[in-house]
Amino acid sequence: MMRYSNLSWHVEKARLAEAESDLISMTEAANKMERCCYYKQAWKTFQAIATLEKSKHGRLWRGPCDRVRTLVVEERKRDLGDELRLVHLVAQAAADVCELIVQTEERLIPLFNRSFPYVRFISANDALPQDNETAWTTYEQLALFYAHNEELILNSFLPLSPPPTSAINPRGLGISWYSKAIHKCLPSLENWAELIRDVRGRVQSLQYQEGRAGLKELVQKSGRPVKAARRIDQFKDLDGYALQIASVQRVLTISNTTAHMAGALGIPCVVVLDSESVTTWPDHVDRSPFYPNTLLVRRRNMDWASTLRKALELLLQIEPSRRLSMTPSSEQ
Repeated sequence: MMRYSNLSWHVEKARLAEAESDLISMTEAANKMERCCYYKQAWKTFQAIATLEKSKHGRLWRGPCDRVRTLVVEERKRDLGDELRLVHLVAQAAADVCELIVQTEERLIPLFNRSFPYVRFISANDALPQDNETAWTTYEQLALFYAHNEELILNSFLPLSPPPTSAINPRGLGISWYSKAIHKCLPSLENWAELIRDVRGRVQSLQYQEGRAGLKELVQKSGRPVKAARRIDQFKDLDGYALQIASVQRVLTISNTTAHMAGALGIPCVVVLDSESVTTWPDHVDRSPFYPNTLLVRRRNMDWASTLRKALELLLQIEPSRRLSMTPSSEQ
């Protein structure tokens, strides 16, 4: 696969930052290496950051050959997207230790417990064992051992399991168009209205804060119904949110929690992005190996209306069981 940034430069930047214990610069270098698909080097740098931050939970795990009784995956400062794209790595780690405990966001525990019943998920406030047979690790170190290149990442993917339901088969298109992050450059409501006006079948809102996001205005501008999200609080009830996303056949969204949840569930999804780098998505390829059924469409030199039309065309071509291969973006 082609590379688009000088690896040695980023590695040297990370090395110099580590010598100064400069965690911010190390994180910037690691994020850039990951966005350029230098996964092994990125994971090494993230692990160096974790080592500098130290731990209260015993010694650092040395890898699959280190047969400890209890392994703790420590909670680190990360967003929901990081948790959702890395959590499947616990499946391989669980096979190499007697007990695996994962500290995570409390909102994610029901969903993760159902998806990985052989792992114990706890919040950061829950008690942990304190003995010589307990070691600690991070998601990034698990990635270093089990998923340090694109092929391994793709092959390690396990879709999350939403709550069971007696509902009819998934149907229609789910959309999410709004972000409370004011710095994001996003398609307008007019762009979305024009796109969905002629979409056949049901269009389902997967948007948090629908009132603030302008759902009524979207319906008015498009002249068609858009099914409102059932009354769940997507900020608190992530298990219910997963069920909501699993109720649609395909998802078209901006970069937000919807994108990561759909990707982690294995739902066919296209994420529309502005031309600027977004930390959690690769810079120069049109998909992420963490989500085999997700495509990325960047605006580049197109307007937003054209970007959304292209995204929808690609989305309709994705089959739920199809695994997408990693290829450089044709939009370079």
